Amino acid sequence: MSESDPEKKVADRYLKRETLGEGTYGVVYKAIDTETGQTLAIKKIRLGKQKEGVNFTALREIKLLKELKHPNIIELIDAFPHKGNLHLVFEFMETDLEAIIRDRNIFLSQADIKSYIQMTLKGLAFCHKKWVLHR
Repeated sequence: MSESDPEKKVADRYLKRETLGEGTYGVVYKAIDTETGQTLAIKKIRLGKQKEGVNFTALREIKLLKELKHPNIIELIDAFPHKGNLHLVFEFMETDLEAIIRDRNIFLSQADIKSYIQMTLKGLAFCHKKWVLHR
């Protein structure tokens, strides 16, 4: 791979930091955009040895997320292949709703609960408006 390789240039833009989580399809890292200084999350999807190319599930996720621009839906900022893996670059969220609910030290008032439910339902309604069913 040469220095003029566009795949390497895109990958070099993002500096991976600590691992945030690991799932069935890959690993999620906290990262920094070296051009903007913005903190991001990068989901590295293992592609494996597929005859047809990129995993259909990954392609579907990219296509849907590019169409779903809404304040209550995580934003897909970039997507690129690198070293046989697919990298999805998302806006960074400090925590998720499940972590907030499970944290016994956080008291959620009725107003907090209503607000979280409203944000979730607005995001879900937008998905449905775009004919995307979320499971």
